[in-house]
Amino acid sequence: MKVLLLLYSSLLSPSRRELYKNLEKNMEVLTKVIGIDSIYASISSHFKDLFDRFPEVCFINNLRDSSVFGAYKGLRKLRGDDVIILDGGVKVTRDLLFKFIGRIHVTVGTIRDRWAGIALVKMRDLDYMIRSLERNFEGTMIDAFRTLKETYSIVTEFLDLEGGSEEAILDIK
Repeated sequence: MKVLLLLYSSLLSPSRRELYKNLEKNMEVLTKVIGIDSIYASISSHFKDLFDRFPEVCFINNLRDSSVFGAYKGLRKLRGDDVIILDGGVKVTRDLLFKFIGRIHVTVGTIRDRWAGIALVKMRDLDYMIRSLERNFEGTMIDAFRTLKETYSIVTEFLDLEGGSEEAILDIK
């Protein structure tokens, strides 16, 4: 299993320092649960300083600076494994990861009908997910997951993460 972090410029709007502190906490959890060899990040040119902060992470260039294109580029590199896709604004906990790790189908976390910033894509569905991302470069991640479900008939579970401790998992603007 691999982890793909999506980092794009709109995440920097509140504070770069706050985002990096959140990333450091996330990296601690991810290295303990998934392992350091399995963490990849799709980054735009706004995050060049991450090379020094996280030298153990494998970086993928996100030329269009969007979450959809970043996921597309990252998933193309990570064919051959199950992939957990994480938005850079997500606050990761062990419990949250374990909700996704044992799933059989493509699993998408949602809050109020929006992507909560976490999804699990199984290896057998990666090519279809890549195609649905290609169709939605101008759309959102949730549009890509709906395309995956409706066009390719891939079983996609939408977990509602609202309520409980996961309510503030992603800062929704």
